[in-house]
Amino acid sequence: MKSSNILYQASAIALVSLLAGCSTWQSMDRQEKGTAVGATGGAIVGAAVGGPIGAAVGAGVGGYAGHYEANEVAGRTRSTAIAQESASPTVRSAQQALNDRGYNAGPPDGVWGPTTEGAVRQFQQAQRLQPTGTLDKETLSALGVSR
Repeated sequence: MKSSNILYQASAIALVSLLAGCSTWQSMDRQEKGTAVGATGGAIVGAAVGGPIGAAVGAGVGGYAGHYEANEVAGRTRSTAIAQESASPTVRSAQQALNDRGYNAGPPDGVWGPTTEGAVRQFQQAQRLQPTGTLDKETLSALGVSR
């Protein structure tokens, strides 16, 4: 009976911590949210496995893991933003022209990727051009895109 009481108390503390964090959730950045979610999940699992000491250890480990994973996701988001800043207007126009003709080049964001390259190859084959997958002079001309 003692262990079930400890489990209930530790779970209640973790739940209260989670709900208390909800009031400030909108003002938290990605890392803070990751830390909060990781700590709460770790505390609940730790309480179930090891009682109050397990809850404390689980909260620490879960908080660290949540914070670390949020950093990784945020890093990828920054990389995407950097790629979009270096977007090419020529690639964007070619993507739009390909999409308009039924070739899936992905969103017309000006960022070159495998989807755009595949659409270029398909278009080149249909137009009886050398299927290089690049936006050479002939391909751009056939698409009606100028540099």
